[in-house]
Amino acid sequence: MDSQHHDTHENSSGFWPTIAILAGVGFSLFALTAAIAFIWGGIHYSKPPAPLASTPPAAAPAANLVPSPATAAAAGDEIVIKPDAVNPMAYGTNCINVKAGQPVKLTFSNDSIVPLQHNLVIGKIGTKDAIIALANAMMTQPDALAKGYIPESPDILYHTKLLNPKESQTLEFTAPTEKGDYPYLCTFPGHSIIMNGVMKVE
Repeated sequence: MDSQHHDTHENSSGFWPTIAILAGVGFSLFALTAAIAFIWGGIHYSKPPAPLASTPPAAAPAANLVPSPATAAAAGDEIVIKPDAVNPMAYGTNCINVKAGQPVKLTFSNDSIVPLQHNLVIGKIGTKDAIIALANAMMTQPDALAKGYIPESPDILYHTKLLNPKESQTLEFTAPTEKGDYPYLCTFPGHSIIMNGVMKVE
């Protein structure tokens, strides 16, 4: 009788510790993966941009090319922004220049090396931190995904929808007449700290 009870207890006590160990291992792998992603993104984000190499004069650039950071986009040119080729949690272009009142054609192409959803949101001057706070607060909202993680705020001027990998969307608008730095960022929760840039209106 005692032996039978002892065997049953051993079987029961062996089951739950096994489940706890498996759950602990799974959580540890998840935490390790997240930590590596954030460290990798932080290191990449903290690196200063490489100096531009001097090149001989060339013909005027053709339209429909991605402008390099701090390069003005001529009226009618298409600006294409993609996730960074090395760090998919950052934009490959972190600064674009446009003229005040200029028609702008901006395409965000979610051509990411990993399957992540992203969007592109352009805010008013000086609103980057406020939009980041609103974006992160959406994690607790049950309808956040349906809204594409786009906060409802008068600080947001233009935005794409939440794009799946390999999707793209083009925004066509007139650049603001007020000159200054307009932030653009991905408002998917947790992305905006690294995934952001500036549209300089001159």
